[in-house]
Amino acid sequence: MPGKLEFSFNSSKLGEFILDKEVMTIGRKEDNDIRIENLAVSGHHAKLLTIFEDSFLEDLDSTNGTFVNGKPIDKHPLRNGDVITIGKHELRYVNEATGVGEDEDKTVLIRKKPEQPAYSAAPAATDNSIDFESSDKSQTPALEAAKLQILNGSGAGKELPLVKPSVKLGRSGAEVVQINRRPDGHFIVCLDSPNSESQPKVNGEAIGSRAVKLENHDVIEINRLKIEYYLEG
Repeated sequence: MPGKLEFSFNSSKLGEFILDKEVMTIGRKEDNDIRIENLAVSGHHAKLLTIFEDSFLEDLDSTNGTFVNGKPIDKHPLRNGDVITIGKHELRYVNEATGVGEDEDKTVLIRKKPEQPAYSAAPAATDNSIDFESSDKSQTPALEAAKLQILNGSGAGKELPLVKPSVKLGRSGAEVVQINRRPDGHFIVCLDSPNSESQPKVNGEAIGSRAVKLENHDVIEINRLKIEYYLEG
């Protein structure tokens, strides 16, 4: 089950929030899922991405920064007991399903793209180019035959076998979506804001803030680029 955040100010608990949505925002404005009315808090201060039992925290270029256990973060995989500090308020992450043994994999899922991507479908970052980044080393035999194939643009025909548990797609330095392998299939989530003008789509339908399960021959659209997900055999 998903975790929760215990909300406090000056050691006094004010409430708690269940992380039951894939994407939740923290900030001063009324449209946030977790609203903190304090001038030290930006309008949209931070974002929480929850995929099954794992939650990740991202600072949204806030004025005063987002801190976890006293250290400033850009993106951070949350562990049970982590204390998020925003302004003078604290949010303690509680999720006994997460453990220290999962840290390595979770850190890789949201790490920044290196200068040289693991697989590049085109040499330049244009509307018709895409970079693939994968992580970790384990394999799931039932899904190891899954692949992505670029259908158009300068990289048309190129393939990426989905043998890793996590793959990011996006232009160099700006990941757009992430495909995560779970026991029951591959799921795609949007890393960028679901309110952006050009949303990634699956079979013509915007992904939004959902985690969408991919089926054989589904077509992923990122800008004008089309990529097919398929299972051999």
